Amino acid sequence: MRLDCPDWLWPQMADSLGDDAEPILALMQSRAPTFLRINTARTDLATAQRTLASDGIETDCHPLCGNALKVTVNARRVQHSKAFRAGMVELQDVASQAVTECLLPYARGRRVLDYCAGGGGKALALAAGGAGSVTAHDADVSRMGDIPIRAKRAGTPIDVTGAPQGKFDIVLCDVPCSGTGAWRRRPEAKWTLTADRLAELCSLQNVILDEAKGFVAPDGVLAYSTCSLLNVENEDRVGTFLKRHGNWRQFGSGRFTPLDGGDGFFLALLDRNGERQGADLGT
Repeated sequence: MRLDCPDWLWPQMADSLGDDAEPILALMQSRAPTFLRINTARTDLATAQRTLASDGIETDCHPLCGNALKVTVNARRVQHSKAFRAGMVELQDVASQAVTECLLPYARGRRVLDYCAGGGGKALALAAGGAGSVTAHDADVSRMGDIPIRAKRAGTPIDVTGAPQGKFDIVLCDVPCSGTGAWRRRPEAKWTLTADRLAELCSLQNVILDEAKGFVAPDGVLAYSTCSLLNVENEDRVGTFLKRHGNWRQFGSGRFTPLDGGDGFFLALLDRNGERQGADLGT
């Protein structure tokens, strides 16, 4: 009751987060901050801050990501502001931005497939960050309905498709998950999640990884991401994938928690050839 956590889930939280479990769960009982991503295809950080300020929106830089702004005053005005309408900023959690920033060294100038694109936040960030081309895919095509509008506003072309073709230099799987890292934004989710649903999600994550690897070019990168804090959806899913496919290996992984300022996110980078050096992707 003190940590507002379902009884059945507490052992997994404690096992996954160790000594950080209690402070993270305590923090997630408060409202999530509002973060913006500076669209470097349109503007720079200083100009974006000035433009936001002209509409009474005050912001601070955030150390987790170089293009992130935390809104400190008048967050509700963002979507009606000049900066937002001109495509200078996008609403995106700072940890989600940090995940994208970790991918940019492998995405700049390359073909990128966002395999579980949803609303397209990471696809837009990768396009703005210099990806050669970005294709957005989702099993539920209707979830991508806003991507063309957002891409036009941002000035970053994105190909939206329900059936990707060919091979890509980097394939991102930001898979459906429990969302335990984003409970501050969806507090009801902690009570609707069940053990059976968690098991279904883990099975689906396995399927998505197996499907997505077929789109990775021979020397490409497969990126696996969740907004979950649970090992069973993160390290365990990567581990079982590697056991099923012995020619793949992990060369980088990272975890962000609400203690870093934003939502909880996990990222792992995989390749076939084993030639890449280990990548330091976060806490």
